[in-house]
Amino acid sequence: MKTFAARFAVVAMTVVAGACTRAVQDARTAAVVVGTVQDAATGQPAADVRVEGPDGHSARTDERGRFTLTGLTVGTEGDLVAKAEDGRTATIRLRRLTAQRLEVVLQLRR
Repeated sequence: MKTFAARFAVVAMTVVAGACTRAVQDARTAAVVVGTVQDAATGQPAADVRVEGPDGHSARTDERGRFTLTGLTVGTEGDLVAKAEDGRTATIRLRRLTAQRLEVVLQLRR
C-alpha cells in the first residue's frame, strides 16, 4: 500500500507534466508580433498609438513607439493597422504567422 506522501508525489508530478505539455503546445500555436511605430516624415517614434491586429488583438505603443501583440494564432494572416489620435495611420499586410516572433515597423502617414 502506498503512503500518502508517495501518492501525493505521483499526483504532483502528473500535474507538472501536464502543465509543461500545455505550455509547449501553446508555444507552438501562439504567434507574437512586435514592432515600432514611427512618424513617416521624421522617423521619430510615435507614442500612445493603437495597433490592431487580426482577430481583434490590439496594443498601444510605449514612449519608444514599441508594441507587442501576443496570443495570435499560428497561421493567422491579415492587416496590422496603427492609428494615431491625430488621424495618421499605417497598415501592413501580415503573411501567415509562425511560432517565431515577427518584428515589423509601421510608418504613420496622413
